Amino acid sequence: MVNIPDTSQTAGIPSQWEDTINPVIPGLFTGDTPSPLTQDLLVAAGQTLAALTVMGFNGSKELVPAVDGTIAPVAILLAAIDTSAGAKGAPTYRQGCFNPDLLKWDASYDTDAKKFAAFEGSPTPTNIIIRKVKSGSL
Repeated sequence: MVNIPDTSQTAGIPSQWEDTINPVIPGLFTGDTPSPLTQDLLVAAGQTLAALTVMGFNGSKELVPAVDGTIAPVAILLAAIDTSAGAKGAPTYRQGCFNPDLLKWDASYDTDAKKFAAFEGSPTPTNIIIRKVKSGSL
């Protein structure tokens, strides 16, 4: 992932900046089907969230942390975000096969069974599969 600086406040003013490329998180993806798909979505105001937080839509179709039985998960936040100054767009994963141990879950997802079932029935285009890392021996 590339971190692009927020330069909206200086639109139209010539400037230079550098890309910061984040390394891929080892073990995040536990399969290649479905292939990862990202989509920018609006994150609700008043939140400070960690990267890889499991997110769902509130009543205004803005992202908030998913809560088991209340706010169904639809996406995984790619990068940490602070929306204390107002709602912001952010990149999210809407598809892929993910390791549940690396995702940031609400405390209501207190068992592996709840995590494995979390994305079942999520609206299209969400197609997220939760799968633990499988190890083998020779």
